Amino acid sequence: MSPSRRLRVGVIGCGAIAQIMHLPYLRSLPEHFEIAALSDLSPGLLDLLGEQYGVPVGHRFPDYRDLLASELDAVLVLSSGSHAPQVIAAAEASKHVLVEKPLCFTLREADEIEAAVARSGVTLMVGYMKRFDPGFRHGLDLVRAMPDPRYVQINTLHPSEDQYFDIHGVRRFPDVPAEVAERVHREQEELLDEAVGAISHELRFIYFDVFLGSMVHDVNALRALVGEPHSVLFTEVWPQDSTTPSVSTVLRHSDGLRTCYTWTYLAQVREYFEEIAVLATDQRVRIQFPSPFLKHWPTPVVAQRMESGALVERRVQISFDEAFREELIAFHQCATTGAQPLTDVHDARADIDWLQRILAAADPPGLGGEAAKPR
Repeated sequence: MSPSRRLRVGVIGCGAIAQIMHLPYLRSLPEHFEIAALSDLSPGLLDLLGEQYGVPVGHRFPDYRDLLASELDAVLVLSSGSHAPQVIAAAEASKHVLVEKPLCFTLREADEIEAAVARSGVTLMVGYMKRFDPGFRHGLDLVRAMPDPRYVQINTLHPSEDQYFDIHGVRRFPDVPAEVAERVHREQEELLDEAVGAISHELRFIYFDVFLGSMVHDVNALRALVGEPHSVLFTEVWPQDSTTPSVSTVLRHSDGLRTCYTWTYLAQVREYFEEIAVLATDQRVRIQFPSPFLKHWPTPVVAQRMESGALVERRVQISFDEAFREELIAFHQCATTGAQPLTDVHDARADIDWLQRILAAADPPGLGGEAAKPR
């Protein structure tokens, strides 16, 4: 396949992240991509976005399997929930795949995806857009040059997402057939049973919404920065019966490094805050991510060190290049040249494994019992 080939892509799942990021940036890269087909459970949304992006009526599919049967080079899997069925079916249909995080809910699904991709030989990239952020890449270079990192501190203060959906005009329609919605919900609950076992309904939702929906990004970035943790020392989820949860965890790394990570939902304060700070005795690097729903906001990197007895602080903004767009360009390169994706199934599987371990270590006693162990 020629590196300059324009890929005919189908988009499975046309919700918020598709409307805000993926569809506009696909259209902004006409030499790389043609939006050739759409699939969503909502007929109204399919019609709206089909008209907006020039996708003919015959290429709008309520069932993603019909989309996969059409003439496409690649698909973006952007639907909610576990993506395993769509990804496996796409691989079996010989379609390259860019799939939003989380890849899936369980380790078993990840292994099945890996096997399907190996059989088909297609490219699978998992959508961790932070890994393609120019600021993060600069911070990664600084951290890898550190001789002896001692401590990693991760803080995410997460406001309500509705404010971002409003400014981007995200559209939704209450027209998904009831039997389809019920089936999707039932399948999701069965996978959550497999993933985390017999824990409370509230904690199951937190695993789905907070762990897989948001924390997965920071765990992935952490592993890229300092390597694999060794074990989970502590986790607390509080309040466990709330729709505004917080999570704190402490991870031990094999070289003596420790990570302290707190994620908290603060709905009414408009500012989004997310920072990964890697700290050593002689220098500090802080990577400060903007909201993932804001376009072309740079990721500042703050570096501190001592020079000739003086504290020197350097704040760098690398560029306004958007991480989602850079991710799409990287996907095109991998799909057309056969290059190995930066974020592949092995990477995503490790994130799911660590998230399950973090949850299994949570207080109160009994939550981390056999039923909640990673599988």
